[in-house]
Amino acid sequence: MESLEEIIGAMDAVSLKDMDRVSLMDRVDTKFYFHERLLPTILMSIKKDYKVLEILGERFMRYESDYYDTADMKMLSWHQNGKLNRYKVRKRRYLVSGEAFLEVKFKSNKGITKKTRRRDENNSSKNESFIAENTPFKLVDLEHVISNQFQRLMLVNNNNAERVTIDLNLGFHNGCDPLLSLKDLVVLEIKSERHLGMTELQRSLKFLHIYPNGFSKFITGMYMFHPELKFNRFKSRFLSVNKTIEKNLL
Repeated sequence: MESLEEIIGAMDAVSLKDMDRVSLMDRVDTKFYFHERLLPTILMSIKKDYKVLEILGERFMRYESDYYDTADMKMLSWHQNGKLNRYKVRKRRYLVSGEAFLEVKFKSNKGITKKTRRRDENNSSKNESFIAENTPFKLVDLEHVISNQFQRLMLVNNNNAERVTIDLNLGFHNGCDPLLSLKDLVVLEIKSERHLGMTELQRSLKFLHIYPNGFSKFITGMYMFHPELKFNRFKSRFLSVNKTIEKNLL
């Protein structure tokens, strides 16, 4: 079988402008995770039905994210307790383009994820207004708690309103301790309109017995560096991730 790089290199490319038709800022997100050795098989089966995002000649995009929470970890506790209408606040840097954004992700009680963002220009007054308008928090009450880095492939369905992110080489750090890596894990997320139906990618995943399974980079990174905190709700997921990548990192 061809290598991952060869498969991705042979796929048709799409630009950021062309992807606007599937921006899906209001959407349903479905996540999957699996071992990286399965990714070439999946991509081979769908390569004629999807295009891959290319920016400045790059298809494997490098990202870095910084996550923020209150001193008493309110956003983390909301996730642990299964609260809906919850938030994540992060700064994300897109290393290929050099852009950076302050972002808020809101998960509603109807299962809809909405992402709001503004370009990060280190303007504290504008950042304060953005956080106040899009969350129940104040910027002054938020502090950096965890960071991650990864590579991302982004696919767009040729025929349907479906966008796919494929994250590889995940690594986490807290700014003090050494980087911890989950490099054999692939986290794939399908972002689509409701009631889209089964797509080529979903059929390929089902054929390989890969089923929807929640995964949060924020929660995972926090557990890796703060195992003393309460994570009861996610223990089975951490065990499943360990089994998937056959390592004992979590």
